[in-house]
Amino acid sequence: MLAVALVSVSSLLVPAPARSLGRRELLLPLPLVLLAPANSAASAREPAAEPLISDGMRVLLTKAKALRGYVANTAAARRSFPMDPDPEVNNYLKLKDAVERAQATVLLPLLAALERKAGAAQLPEEQQKQLAQQPLLLKGHLLELEQALALEEGFAAYVSKSTGVEYRGGKVERELEEVGETCDEFFALALARSRRGETRP
Repeated sequence: MLAVALVSVSSLLVPAPARSLGRRELLLPLPLVLLAPANSAASAREPAAEPLISDGMRVLLTKAKALRGYVANTAAARRSFPMDPDPEVNNYLKLKDAVERAQATVLLPLLAALERKAGAAQLPEEQQKQLAQQPLLLKGHLLELEQALALEEGFAAYVSKSTGVEYRGGKVERELEEVGETCDEFFALALARSRRGETRP
């Protein structure tokens, strides 16, 4: 019985290790994230900078250009029907209302976006001046658009004296064209900056 008891107890004993674990072996089980330096590249990575041209701005510009086409087509279509000769009647009233709604939902938000991005941009001095000028030009075109909307002949077919281009949507269409061209210039300046930034080492 004594021999059996000794055998049973000895089988429960854990044999001592043949050698003690070295420092390197003791560290191996630790998660690698605990061993990484606090200022590693992964932890120090900063979020990507917001682009000067956002998707929202692209959508607004697309809508602004579509508005110009809508004005041209709708004004021409309206003239294919008899026009009321009464000077008190605005034959383009529905079209005018549509443009005024677009001013609030598309054109003014687009202007605000350009102003915000121009203020946040960090470009070479001359390019920065050009970029900052575009929102000012756009604001001027929007004021001229309001003036054209107030004209009785604002949607009447119009031929530019300087370019000879005919605008079926009248002076309203002409100002919407200026809006699109000004925004295109802003986008071109901003995207040129973005492309240069991508090529830096």
